[in-house]
Amino acid sequence: MDQVIGEIGGSSSRWAILSASGEVTTWPEKGERLPGYNPISGNGQEFAQAIREFFNKHFPEALRASEVHIYGAGCGSQERRSSMHRAIRQIWEGAQINVASDLTAAALGLCQSGPGLVLILGTGMNAGYFDGTQLYTPMPSLGYLIGDEGSGADIGRMLLQDAFYGRVPRDLHGSLFGIGPDLGTVLPQVYGAAHPARELAKYTALLAGRHEEGYVRELILGRFSAMAELLTLFFTAEQRGSVFATGSVAYGFRELLAECLLDRGMALTSVVPDPLHGLVVHHQRPRS
Repeated sequence: MDQVIGEIGGSSSRWAILSASGEVTTWPEKGERLPGYNPISGNGQEFAQAIREFFNKHFPEALRASEVHIYGAGCGSQERRSSMHRAIRQIWEGAQINVASDLTAAALGLCQSGPGLVLILGTGMNAGYFDGTQLYTPMPSLGYLIGDEGSGADIGRMLLQDAFYGRVPRDLHGSLFGIGPDLGTVLPQVYGAAHPARELAKYTALLAGRHEEGYVRELILGRFSAMAELLTLFFTAEQRGSVFATGSVAYGFRELLAECLLDRGMALTSVVPDPLHGLVVHHQRPRS
């Protein structure tokens, strides 16, 4: 019985095929990027078509899988899980499809069967406490317009604001933006984008490898501090003692994240770009 595991973020997705013989195949390969989908704001039909075409071309046997396990951003409510389910059903019409949240993916992939506070820091931000069996999510996920403190969208928004207000040091401004950014170009790109959070997060990527520079360090630590403050509001000291983090921002700025968490009594126990490998291990375990 072949199984498909999909770890789907708002900006990109990662996939694993577990064959009945025990062989594991994963995508994307280096240099590739597969589209993501968030049922809050994305187009499920376009996403399904792109994924179906990819597997048709590269690994058509994946489309004959009997079980599909999906872990998706924005899938915290039954309504949104149903939206994701409908999108996936367009790809795997006859399979058994299970949909859970990206936080569940992080918990199962990073914590395995142990307890810990699970943190996602990518384009967006979310957190929950996993006791080894059950996931607790007392902190609301507000999205990039109202929340998502410490995320790629949040940091990118603050970087753009500082750039337009003249708060970025001149030398750094030049190396990041050249003579830009141009207000007449950036505003239509962000406000008119199908996925504005992704547009904002692109600017955070400009800071990669620059976390030792004073402005960059203070910007990121400031946004991580706003995120960490929320963790202290919604989770007990015992629950937040060990933090398991995933996402491009968490991994790319892991030294600063660890420093910020430690200042508040939290230890960054594990940080990975995405939880797919851990999910594969989880689904390879014998079923009880």
